[in-house]
Amino acid sequence: MKRRPSIFRVRSTGFTLLELLAVIAVIGILAALIFPSVGAARKSANRTKTKVQFNQWATAIEGFRSEYGYYPVFHAENLVNPPAQTSTAGAVHLFHDLLAGRRRSGEALPAYSASSNVQLPEVQNRKRIVFHSFSASDLTDDTSPAPNLVRDAFDNVSIAVLVDRNLDGVINATDYPVYPAVVTREGGSIRPGPAQIPAPGVRAGVIFYAPDPNATAANPEFILSWK
Repeated sequence: MKRRPSIFRVRSTGFTLLELLAVIAVIGILAALIFPSVGAARKSANRTKTKVQFNQWATAIEGFRSEYGYYPVFHAENLVNPPAQTSTAGAVHLFHDLLAGRRRSGEALPAYSASSNVQLPEVQNRKRIVFHSFSASDLTDDTSPAPNLVRDAFDNVSIAVLVDRNLDGVINATDYPVYPAVVTREGGSIRPGPAQIPAPGVRAGVIFYAPDPNATAANPEFILSWK
């Protein structure tokens, strides 16, 4: 008996070239929409985290003042990581050691000696009080070109620290005739101007600032602890 031809045809399960190109185009459009927003969200989160770090460090410095009656004396450059700061964890790091009461390696500070340099951490924080416990995320890791330096959430180590030197409740040009320069990712130096620190100053005892990841010498932008 002769079999009748089926009125149904089995459709191929493969994709045509046109369909593949359409899918690729859609994926590309979605990626273009999603990735920038993800990157912007990550930057926003890191800015918030950096400001939290700054506030924690400022609180620790205020704790130091409450204990000893004066603000700690940092490096003359007024930077968290001054030029030529050694990466050796067991060596002196003035900012870290003053607030942590120990070396970056975890070793205790040497015993206080009246004959020691008055700026050394063991002399300023002679009780070796822990005002702030730095976590691993606060320090650059061993794979960094400069390990064991204090960093912000953007892995930036160029951070300025200023205190109210004359204790009038305001940080301004009276305390710092020239505000410290910080270094951008491209290697240029930038200083805050009147747009960041107005002439009357910032009403605070301790402030921090660092270059924004988008900052350039031609377009200085900052992450400011007080804004």
